[in-house]
Amino acid sequence: MSYSFAGKVAIVTGAGGGLGFEYAKYLAQHGAKVVVNDLGGSTFGLDGAKNSSVAEAAAQKIRAAGGEAIANGNSVSDEKGAKAIIDQAIKKWGRVDIVINNAGIASTQVFPNVDTKEINLHLGVHVLGAVNMMKAAWPHMVKQGGGRIINTSSSSTLGFSPQISYPTMKSALFGLTRNTALLGKEQNIHVNVILPAAFTRLTNMLPPSAFREHLERDFQPERLAPVIAYLCHDSCDISGEFFTVGGGKFARLVFAETPAAEIDMSVESVASSIQGMMADRPNLSLMKTSFDDLFNLGFSEEEYSMFYNMSVTQGEPAEIENFKPVAKTSVDNVWDIVVKSPVGDQKSVLTLKSQGKTLVGNAMNAEYGMQVAEKGEIKGQTITWKTKITKPVPLTLTYTGELDADDNMQGTMKLGIFGESKFIARPVKDQQARETAQQRFQEQQANPVQKKGLIKRLLAMID
Repeated sequence: MSYSFAGKVAIVTGAGGGLGFEYAKYLAQHGAKVVVNDLGGSTFGLDGAKNSSVAEAAAQKIRAAGGEAIANGNSVSDEKGAKAIIDQAIKKWGRVDIVINNAGIASTQVFPNVDTKEINLHLGVHVLGAVNMMKAAWPHMVKQGGGRIINTSSSSTLGFSPQISYPTMKSALFGLTRNTALLGKEQNIHVNVILPAAFTRLTNMLPPSAFREHLERDFQPERLAPVIAYLCHDSCDISGEFFTVGGGKFARLVFAETPAAEIDMSVESVASSIQGMMADRPNLSLMKTSFDDLFNLGFSEEEYSMFYNMSVTQGEPAEIENFKPVAKTSVDNVWDIVVKSPVGDQKSVLTLKSQGKTLVGNAMNAEYGMQVAEKGEIKGQTITWKTKITKPVPLTLTYTGELDADDNMQGTMKLGIFGESKFIARPVKDQQARETAQQRFQEQQANPVQKKGLIKRLLAMID
């Protein structure tokens, strides 16, 4: 059977690049007329910045390949913006057959330190964005005699991230989809959910690892497009279902339910039944966490375990027992420092030495190499310093900590747009490790990195 989309009009939100662009391109290659919507913001999408050239550039690529596409830069989180997207398709082509709600943003704040602003941003884009688009498209689909809608959730909803704004709002799409699928049954409007796994500009920020290599090698965005296209085709009568997609594979995700257990009015009757209820049933694969989904999509046990270990370290670090900060007039020590980051514990050897009220030093990390401590200060009980990293993205890290009488240290590290993480540091006890760190510090002081002036930097760029 030939799965043509000739005569169909599709709208793909968040289609300026990555997954959305690949869906739009694939549909256009198979005959659909496509509205490429993208607000054009930053990678994380939290700044709300607009750049109309992003959607236009994507539409131009599709047209250059022989497809038919127009660009749109409205925000789906705004009801009027969503209506404008649908109206543009109606004005240009007179109909709308397919809506793929792909637009999304990322989380930076870790629970419980999540503010209302971030939660509302995710509510606006992921939940209201989908609702707004569906509300605007629905009357046209009813009038036409049918339509296809795809909502984009995430396997993080199954249990993965302490950055709870994202999975919380993505979870809402299950209820939205199931209920609108029932409403659309008589009108031939089918609504489904996808949970994509792909290498995108967000996952491109992951540090080098076997997990990242597998993701980059096998989980390219274009490999998801055929599944999404099938769910959008007139011949597909599936509705109200959920599918995980990635790496050239896809699977149906279900909510599983055990046989109901009889109880009386006692807690004991619940306790006696619940253990059997919690056991996995034969021929039933329970999606307890998103890692079960990754394993099912083809990751090896080693990669699966490593990714799991990376994520479970994202909780709060254990605080130093009986920690009592004291004011310091000078600092001269070597520490083992552990920072909680979105990709797991980051361990370094930190050397700091005061020169008056200023601090100098460095941190040595096995993955990122040596980072020079800059702009360090001592202010009573508080010490601060900054370091710079270049991968996975260029960042200035700002540390603020306190020391106790034994030089144990704890505090926070700000990661720019990535929010902040807690750290703890304890003085290095191994004498050889201390001597190595101190020697590295002395070499750094003897041979400081010279910053090039503006003219020299410009000349270097020309060379």
